Amino acid sequence: MTDPQSTHEKLAEVTAGVSGALQNAAQEAKPVFERIADRISDSIRDMAHHSRDAAVDAKKLLEQKTHQVTSTAEHYIHRALFKSILIAAGVGAAAATLVIWLMRSRPR
Repeated sequence: MTDPQSTHEKLAEVTAGVSGALQNAAQEAKPVFERIADRISDSIRDMAHHSRDAAVDAKKLLEQKTHQVTSTAEHYIHRALFKSILIAAGVGAAAATLVIWLMRSRPR
């Protein structure tokens, strides 16, 4: 049979060796992980800048399109004033009719 003391000593030696190897591996891997973390941080920062720029561009485009639609509507209204008034009155009447219909169909 093996001596229990020697088994414990051998286990302690193996454990110490594994622990030392893990510590060395962690020390060697630390700079690699730091570089990876820096790259990820840079990528996130770049994505944030691109997202902000895209949002600013989208806002400018929306403002341009809104201005264009408004100008077109104003131009149409000036060219066909009476027709525009009739269309607006028709839309208002349809909206009022829809609201009244919805109010009456609602159970009390």
